[in-house]
Amino acid sequence: MRHTPSFTGLRAGYGRRKALLSLALLAALSAGCAGSLGAQDGSAPSPGGGYTLAAMGDIMLGTENLLPADGARGFFADVKPYLAGRDIVFGNLEGPLTDRGSATKDTSTGRSFCFRTPPSYGDVLKDAGFNIVSLANNHAMDYGPEGRAQTEEVLGALGILHTGAPGQITRASVRGRPFAFVGLAPNAGCQNINDVDAAAGLVREALREDPATLVIVSMHGGAEGAAHMRLPDGPETYLGESRGDLRRLARALIDAGAAMVIGHGPHVPRGAELYKGRLVAYSLGNFATASGINVKGASGLAPLLLAEIAPDGSTGSYEFVSFRQQANRGPRLDPRNEAAETIRRLSEELEGGGGS
Repeated sequence: MRHTPSFTGLRAGYGRRKALLSLALLAALSAGCAGSLGAQDGSAPSPGGGYTLAAMGDIMLGTENLLPADGARGFFADVKPYLAGRDIVFGNLEGPLTDRGSATKDTSTGRSFCFRTPPSYGDVLKDAGFNIVSLANNHAMDYGPEGRAQTEEVLGALGILHTGAPGQITRASVRGRPFAFVGLAPNAGCQNINDVDAAAGLVREALREDPATLVIVSMHGGAEGAAHMRLPDGPETYLGESRGDLRRLARALIDAGAAMVIGHGPHVPRGAELYKGRLVAYSLGNFATASGINVKGASGLAPLLLAEIAPDGSTGSYEFVSFRQQANRGPRLDPRNEAAETIRRLSEELEGGGGS
């Protein structure tokens, strides 16, 4: 029996059971992008006839003078076997791939961070198997419009789709089935996470063009740190910034027709739930972040979501595989299974009405 530190979730049809678990420049950006997704070595239908997805939280492979010694080439060594053959491999790209532009933040106070990763590191993402990333986060514009534009150029040249700009719906085809991706965040240059009606409107817009579309939404929101691992009821703020009412938002997105909602932003895992048979992962935390981001304690937990989306848009089988980040070495399999167990516990609290 293979040892896989993971927590396997329920099929959507058993969602009532207690053991839950087991997802100008701006005008040009909002036009969206499109492409075909699928593993480089050829993806195949899942046993249930659905579509397979691997998703993770924040990715930042090094910045400026804090770059990994090996150019991050070994960052995904433990992860690649889990990504191979997946139709969709998604992550939140926390910082631009650029050597252009000027810093847009004052980092002298120590409360603000400005990241940029060399464009060549895009090859690391491609080699790992990524085919779609979100640029809706608080670091995508760290080096302004020039840095953002170069990031998109790098991703485009590698065949990696991106989403997250205001009004942007990124469309793709998976073995002939239309998919659409939307990214949300509370930051400049992003579709506003605090405008629930507008976010739900983008889901409906994607479905109006083709009702067969499976829509996946990424949301970068919520307060940060180990003190905020439990999902609260109502809106969240952090350092004076509105970070979204995530439960209300996620359910509105699924009510509008989204197939899955994938959260990140708190830098720690949060619980997940099945809502109307569709998975909401409220935070996948950090996944592969080099120097410049804390990887100690709960911030080092790195869950990998593996899921199947059924043809009707419901969530089939899914699991969270436990990794733990190693400073400047990327995520490594965690035999203690801590990330998945943390999500399981927090999810049970969600189901029982718990929160902070």
